[in-house]
Amino acid sequence: MRQSERRQQSSNKLINAYLELAAEEGVSALTFDNIGLRAGYSRNLAFHKFGSKSGLLDAVINHLHDSMEEVRHEADLETLTGLDALLLYCAIHFESLEEQAEIRAYFVLMSEAIATLSDVRPLFAQSHVRSNTELRRLFTRGLADGSLRKDVDIEMAVMMITTQLIGMSCQYLIDPAFPLKAAGAELQSLIRNAYGTSMRIGVRNEAPPRAGATATRLRQR
Repeated sequence: MRQSERRQQSSNKLINAYLELAAEEGVSALTFDNIGLRAGYSRNLAFHKFGSKSGLLDAVINHLHDSMEEVRHEADLETLTGLDALLLYCAIHFESLEEQAEIRAYFVLMSEAIATLSDVRPLFAQSHVRSNTELRRLFTRGLADGSLRKDVDIEMAVMMITTQLIGMSCQYLIDPAFPLKAAGAELQSLIRNAYGTSMRIGVRNEAPPRAGATATRLRQR
């Protein structure tokens, strides 16, 4: 194994250890000692690689975004119209929340940052900017291909979808009985009815069938 590959492997193990601890034990367990021990390395390695807990959290957030982008790519999101891509984006978000502890850990970390007025809050704000940029891209595609109404206020629509995804995710963590699948389906229906066009040539009225197939991919990751 090349040195660059070993460095990447150790970074990935530390990031995964961070997320596992956050999901299993909460934010209080996220010490460099615990992270290094869980990953099979020393405390000094985690500090050497990331410099600070803020630096490590930044790497963790970017890792989660990259992971979700890979799942969407594997689900062939780029072959869909803008509207169906938006529906699939939401479906993957909710399936990831159910299937992957690391995605749940993200919202645990975000909630802690809000509750404690932590100085890492800007990292989550930047994370949401990255998500909004992707949603904005899908809306722009939908306007171009005719699957979305021309009079849609993209900025407002993106804000509404983002806040719905965040709110439902947090509610799911607070109350395990929260009907996540039903709420997700309702959000997709709202998106379709609020932003979709009445004439959508070659576009399905139901949620993209590929959405259901992502759960298997997520369990294998």
